[in-house]
Amino acid sequence: MGVSISIVDTNGSALRSAMDGNFTPLIDALPVNASQKASALASINSAESSLLLASLFGNRDGTVEPSEVSLFESLLRDEASAIPSGALTGGSFLSTTLNGNAPGSASFGGATFSGAPGADSSPAPITVTTSSTESFLPDGSSGSLVVSWNLTIAAGIALPAPNATVTVTTPAATTITTATGLQGESVHNDLLGYGAPSASGSIGAGATGSATVAFHPAFPLGDVLIIAGIGVVVGVLALLYRRRLRRAREVPDAARS
Repeated sequence: MGVSISIVDTNGSALRSAMDGNFTPLIDALPVNASQKASALASINSAESSLLLASLFGNRDGTVEPSEVSLFESLLRDEASAIPSGALTGGSFLSTTLNGNAPGSASFGGATFSGAPGADSSPAPITVTTSSTESFLPDGSSGSLVVSWNLTIAAGIALPAPNATVTVTTPAATTITTATGLQGESVHNDLLGYGAPSASGSIGAGATGSATVAFHPAFPLGDVLIIAGIGVVVGVLALLYRRRLRRAREVPDAARS
C-alpha cells in the first residue's frame, strides 16, 4: 500500500535555508530543548563533513536553486534511517491498518518540495509531499484500509488542516469501491483492471481524524479485451482460410467446364 500526504508550509524560509545549507533556522523551529537542538546540529555538521554526503548539501549562497532542492530530496532519502518515523510518514503523524492489522513493515518513499527555489529568506509557501509504502502480512487483495493522522505538531511546522491532502494507493489489479473520511474525495481506478488505483482528498478542518478506503480485486477487463482481440484475429484467419478453400474448389470446377 502507498500512502502520501501533502502539506503547505506557509512560511518556507526555514526550509529554504536548510536547502541552501544552513539548517540552524529549521532546527531552531523544532519544539525541542536546547540540548536536543545542539545535538541535531552536531549530527548535521558531521554529515556535511562526510565524503559520502557532503555533495548533497547546499552552497549557502543565499539562493535555493532547483538543483539544491533535488539534492535536499536526495539527502532525505539517504538519511531516512535517521528521520524519526513519526516525523514524516508514520507513528503519531500517519498510521495505517488493513482490516484492523498494523503493517508488518513500512519504508519512507521520499519527499518533494514544490515552489522551493528562490531566495533562502523568502517566506513564500512550500508544498511538501512525503510518501511511504506499507506492507501487510498476509498481503490480501481486498479489505478496508484505515489511515489515521495527527497533524497537531509535525517537525515544528504549523500545518493548517485545510492545506493537507492524503492520497492512498492500493495494490495493482484492485478496485477501490468506497473512500470515506476525506473532503472532496477523488477515486481513480484503472479501467482495464491492471493498474494501482488511488483515492485522495483533504483532511478537512480537523487536525486529527481518519479515512477508510475499501477495495477488492478488479474485474479483469484488460484480460477480457485481450481475449476478445485474440478471438477477432482467430475469426479473421478462419474466414480467410475458408475463402481460400472455396477458391481452391472453384478452380478445378472452372477447368472441367
